[in-house]
Amino acid sequence: MKFNIIPKVVLAGLALAAAACTGNYEEINRNPYEVTGDEMDRDGYAMRSFLTTMQSWVIPTEVNQCQFTDVLMGGVYGGYFVDANSGFNNNSFSTYLPASNWSEVFYETVYQKISANYAELIGITQDENALAVARIIKVAGLSRVADTYGPIPYQALEDAQKSALDSEETVYKAMFADLDAAIEVLTANRTQAIVSDADRLYGGNLEKWCRLANSLKLRLAMRIVYADPTLAQQMAEEAVSSEVGVMRDNSDNAMYTGFGKDGNPFYVCFYTYKSGKGDHKVAADITAYMNGYSDPRRDSYFTASTFGGVSGGYEGLRNGITVSSDEVVDQYSSYDVTAASSLMWMNASEVAFLRAEGALRNWAMGGDAETFYKQGIELSFQRFNLQNAAAYAESTAVPAAYEDLGGQGYGFPAQSTIAIKWNPAGDGAFEENLERIITQKWIANFPLGTEAWADYRRTGYPHLAEVVVNRNADVDKQLGARRLTYPLKEYETNGPTIQAAVDAYLDGQDKMSTRLWWDCNPRIN
Repeated sequence: MKFNIIPKVVLAGLALAAAACTGNYEEINRNPYEVTGDEMDRDGYAMRSFLTTMQSWVIPTEVNQCQFTDVLMGGVYGGYFVDANSGFNNNSFSTYLPASNWSEVFYETVYQKISANYAELIGITQDENALAVARIIKVAGLSRVADTYGPIPYQALEDAQKSALDSEETVYKAMFADLDAAIEVLTANRTQAIVSDADRLYGGNLEKWCRLANSLKLRLAMRIVYADPTLAQQMAEEAVSSEVGVMRDNSDNAMYTGFGKDGNPFYVCFYTYKSGKGDHKVAADITAYMNGYSDPRRDSYFTASTFGGVSGGYEGLRNGITVSSDEVVDQYSSYDVTAASSLMWMNASEVAFLRAEGALRNWAMGGDAETFYKQGIELSFQRFNLQNAAAYAESTAVPAAYEDLGGQGYGFPAQSTIAIKWNPAGDGAFEENLERIITQKWIANFPLGTEAWADYRRTGYPHLAEVVVNRNADVDKQLGARRLTYPLKEYETNGPTIQAAVDAYLDGQDKMSTRLWWDCNPRIN
């Protein structure tokens, strides 16, 4: 399958510059359809620029935008992070009333940056490998946008005649088509490479990009399992059985590197903002689970809390509270991240857990659910150079209750009794083992909050504590936010189109409580 390429635009000014009768003979007589070395250099630079810019917006490397999408929103709704700045009390994602300039970032900035650079790229190059990688990046980034709002303009990126917002079903099918097109090209060309400075993840290795494409296909297939189980199974089985296949080990992990002067944006949010104390802490949800499991990954994920001036233990802060004292919240555990830490898009452990869930559903995943489940744990341990994954996988430990050592009274009982050890009871333990898979996948995917939030909406797992303060009457505290509303400026500039999509695909309800197409698990109500 070949890509449809937008024809390259010829700059009229260049032709006019050669019109003088005394111009260079060689230039005048050059084949007008032949590409010069300067043009190749120019287009090569442009290709690298557009491709790397697209990569930088999948998980935004710009600090403020990343804070909005992956810390304040994704990190909070995924059970990983909490607000630790009293200035956020009145308009925050954690209490379901985000400021309008916070909730618009995915739509107004991330979508626009990725789509604009994609449009520029397909207009200046016919390099099928670069275009295949661009399609994968587009899906990686815009799937996050669609999973946040619902309908988005997706087909319009390929067809200017289509300007309306597409239904989520249409978007997902288009994303599968994009991934399939990329997989076909990269499977055939997997021994080739793109220039390394156009690739912030794999240094130009096309086989790695092909595995990422198959892995994303598997992730998105699982996302729609309750909305379209037949298509979900087909896409998942195709992904794992393809010639190149999915991620196999941690060398396949999609890890973004190459930041600007500020380094990893999470580092800035946690260690530079608020006079070096950071705007955020880790959530009590994940520390309670991992404390109950005596999980050795805690030391790689979190800093120790400092209550009473003594360092020791890992204590997160409860979500959805009113931050009364920055001095108190500063003592809770933080995210252990440095300016040089890479940004994770996806890892092999997640892929193993996806295959475990597929096998649990009796799909052809190339193995059984228990084996893939244990492989997911092993791969996560290996990523942090930890031993004894096999012993951990056999543990009967359960999540702990949360005791608020800060004395703020925000403690809560254990949210689940799910043990780590696999239940071999077969179909009779389906829901129990599904919770087990999602819980361990959640731990392994830290700090990928948007993916955790999607799994939470899709499956109801892991069980998270209710927020203390809910400022949005539309949102049920037990169910939490299901999506973000469209930005106000979209109604101001594109109102009829937005309203048409809301009416057609969201039951006329542009609310945070409105459930997306794939958010239809009958067990969750």
